[in-house]
Amino acid sequence: MKNKRREFLTNVCPSVALAFMGVTMLEACSSGGDDSNVGNNGNSGGNTNNGYTVSGNTVVIDLSHSAFASLNNNGWMNFTAQGMLLLKIDASTYRAFTNSCPHQGVRTNWTYNSSQDKFKCGQHNNTYPTDCSSNGTSGDPLKCYDTSVSGGKLTVTT
Repeated sequence: MKNKRREFLTNVCPSVALAFMGVTMLEACSSGGDDSNVGNNGNSGGNTNNGYTVSGNTVVIDLSHSAFASLNNNGWMNFTAQGMLLLKIDASTYRAFTNSCPHQGVRTNWTYNSSQDKFKCGQHNNTYPTDCSSNGTSGDPLKCYDTSVSGGKLTVTT
């Protein structure tokens, strides 16, 4: 009985602990292979039903997909699935940034002030210009990614 309890605790407890942290075992127990071509929901290449595909360090976003309506309507969005802040400059120009705050790494508590052209991290109210080079109020600028638009698709290279 003692060995079975130890086996149970060894096999189940890490899974439960990781689940409490929001990590599924699918993510946590990689076989060690290259997962770089896996998009959302485990789809590789091709079209996911979420409006974007991932291949290596490139994310291709279908700008007409309903998942990106807030980008088109509000001019920005926090694309949490890929860890990015997306900003629409005009019909053919977009910028993409990491959504990890340089101050303490917060990813989900962002707003955008269009009159100041700055993102604001709601955790400590630090602001970050969107010019890809100016420092924010807590130091470093947001990391900026390369973007291009063609045929209604936004390509972001991280």
